[in-house]
Amino acid sequence: MARRTPALLALLLTGGLLAACSPAENEPQPGGSAAASGAYPVTLTHKLGTTTLEKAPERIVALSDADLDALLLLGVQPVGVYQTVSEGGINPWAKPKITGSPAQLAQGENGVDPEEIAKLNPDLVLAGGDYYIDNEYKALSPLVPTTAYETGPFEDSWQTTLRQVAKLLGKTEQGEQIIKDVQAKVDGVKTQYPAITGKTFTISQVYEAGTIGVLRSDQDVTVKAFNDLGMKLAPAVAALPGDDFAVTLSLEKIATIDADVVLVYSTEPRLQTALEGNTLFGNLPAVKAGKYVPLPADQFMALRNPSPLSIPYFIDNTVPAVAKAAGA
Repeated sequence: MARRTPALLALLLTGGLLAACSPAENEPQPGGSAAASGAYPVTLTHKLGTTTLEKAPERIVALSDADLDALLLLGVQPVGVYQTVSEGGINPWAKPKITGSPAQLAQGENGVDPEEIAKLNPDLVLAGGDYYIDNEYKALSPLVPTTAYETGPFEDSWQTTLRQVAKLLGKTEQGEQIIKDVQAKVDGVKTQYPAITGKTFTISQVYEAGTIGVLRSDQDVTVKAFNDLGMKLAPAVAALPGDDFAVTLSLEKIATIDADVVLVYSTEPRLQTALEGNTLFGNLPAVKAGKYVPLPADQFMALRNPSPLSIPYFIDNTVPAVAKAAGA
């Protein structure tokens, strides 16, 4: 089992763990789904059990980006959301679609406090993309219909989560159209940026001096998102031992992250400066050749939490730099 350090955990988890704010005190405004006639009752089967709704939900809490973004694209406002590290607690790709002031739920080491969720009186909790749902489900599911992953934490594709949400809202047709629209934008990347097709990549995070956390699993949602663009994880990283999606390496082993494109997010400017000033990092062939892409926080979180809203966001904001590096 790989050693779990803060860098590893930050790569493994969503942005909510890193937030240091209190939940919003604004009174949440109920959503409403305008569900298709005859859609209910509906039952969803997932890895942790089943979720059944007798009627269209009106007060919905979303505990992951994939769940929230699916909800918003399907035209429904949440009464509660998990709190991200982005300014205002809502990711920039979701913010334009939020019309109310949903309560923001802080995530601790074991996820969101079920009591805080219960205070919102929800009739549905969406947690298909929630890394912590294993910890939360036992407490939540007896109180309110709660979803969970179908494959494993951080393994379900954004399409899977979107289909879960659409089914429970009675909007499967609309959900399939959203998938087609987003997939068309993904497919367009290969035409617009042919230089990235077949190229290798690594994506890492610097959270503390002297180490670097690196994604290593082809089952990870971020790795899958890059695969969809026609890229593949660098073999040396894919071969790293461990059961987790990420491993932590000392900078003495940083040569492992070399690839056609090397993406790195540093949690603090001083850490980015230290990394870029490190001789071992500077001597990486990718760095020497201009194939290193430093990621700002919003772009890293868009990559780390693929959703039907964040995928277009990172295509617009990150892929041009990736393509430039791939063709360097």
